[in-house]
Amino acid sequence: MTLAWYDPTNCHVSTDKNDPLFTRLGQLWPLDRQRNWVGLTDDEMNQCSYDAEGFMMQREMAMAAVEAKLKEKNT
Repeated sequence: MTLAWYDPTNCHVSTDKNDPLFTRLGQLWPLDRQRNWVGLTDDEMNQCSYDAEGFMMQREMAMAAVEAKLKEKNT
């Protein structure tokens, strides 16, 4: 887990606990936040299997389309 220290007296944020700008009034913040995975619906999976003309894509092209759609939904 990556942690950051935040000092509200000077609005300084650092990942170095020994940073000279960090005072005893600082707070510890976790930077790695757990996010919920968003998958594809059945319709989205079907859309990723066919090209614009309605023809079924080759496996490699379909997998690339699925990967792109998942990246879009999860970033």
